[in-house]
Amino acid sequence: MKAHLKSILYMAISGALIWLFLPEKYAVNMPITLAHSLSEQETIDRLQVPDGFSITLYSDNLSDARALAITETGDIIVSRPNIGQLTLIYKDNDNDGKSDGEKLLVGNLNKPHGITLHNGWLYIAETNAVLRIKYNAAERKFIGIPHYIIRNSFPGGGNHWVRGLKIGPDEKLYVSVGSSCNACIEDTQKRGSILRYDLDGKNEVLFARGLRNTTGFDWQKTTQLMFGVDNGRDFLGDNQPPEELNQINLGHHYGWPYKYGNNINDSEFSKVSPSGLTMTKPHHQITAHSAPLSILFTQYNINLRNSALVSLHGSWNRSEKSGYKVIKLNFSADNNISQQDFLTGFEHNGVVIGRPVDLAEDKHGNIYLSDDYIGRIYKISPIKKH
Repeated sequence: MKAHLKSILYMAISGALIWLFLPEKYAVNMPITLAHSLSEQETIDRLQVPDGFSITLYSDNLSDARALAITETGDIIVSRPNIGQLTLIYKDNDNDGKSDGEKLLVGNLNKPHGITLHNGWLYIAETNAVLRIKYNAAERKFIGIPHYIIRNSFPGGGNHWVRGLKIGPDEKLYVSVGSSCNACIEDTQKRGSILRYDLDGKNEVLFARGLRNTTGFDWQKTTQLMFGVDNGRDFLGDNQPPEELNQINLGHHYGWPYKYGNNINDSEFSKVSPSGLTMTKPHHQITAHSAPLSILFTQYNINLRNSALVSLHGSWNRSEKSGYKVIKLNFSADNNISQQDFLTGFEHNGVVIGRPVDLAEDKHGNIYLSDDYIGRIYKISPIKKH
């Protein structure tokens, strides 16, 4: 028994020494959860938002809370892909600052992630399909049963198995399909892409390519230009490649896996880049490995006009942590961008108490943020001037 314990101890010491001397590009710095040891007030006290805003804990105990959709009546639908469910979070009708409750909306789904409501329909993106069902927001129930509108069209699973889903101002359905790997030549062009469909799932178009993992995308309200946030590959060091904000246009290729950032060659793949392929550079670059997962152009919050909010889920392949916050991108008249922090405090001195995922806005300009690390939804509200 003692010999066995000695062997385990020697292996642990050897592993730690090997890890210490690994090159920077192989750094592993995973967050360790300590948030449950904090009270609600201690958590809120750590989170910082700009002057003119307040933040509260809106809903708790929502393991794997990911994508959000606001209903016509102000409830929130949240996807929980690892348990195959959508949960309905009730509106705060008693004005105590918290949701009035929750219920299971639908279960037994195949890793549901992207969700959106449109003209009385709820659209749900599973890892390999899209289904929709009529939803009565006032009665908080479905009408009829879900039916698939897209199946056997794009691949499921892989390293990046969540599917982003939104409906654009052109009344088309957009689905993002992440890469199957960290960096590789895919077997299908539909990996690392955004696909476009009619609202009934017909007439598929390969809209944009070279997007390694663009889970989050949205349209600028004034110009109706489409922007998406892309997660760069791992194992190139602490500061390469940068995460990207891309203006996404029909037929464009955004570089992955052949190039990253401002068309910098990836030495592993640049020599096999297809001849004549034109690659579009990012519109803005974000700190490497910070993992942007959503982008939101607000519609009702006047304090956030001409800007977008981006959630940064946080790094793991970096010796010093990056991300773990929400940033604000300010767009000038010619769409040049400046960046500033909007919500911070989820990470301090290496200690992590949350990982931002999705952002959604209600008709009153309140912003909701999901956190899949602890399983929470936060509410960020504009402070009304008296």
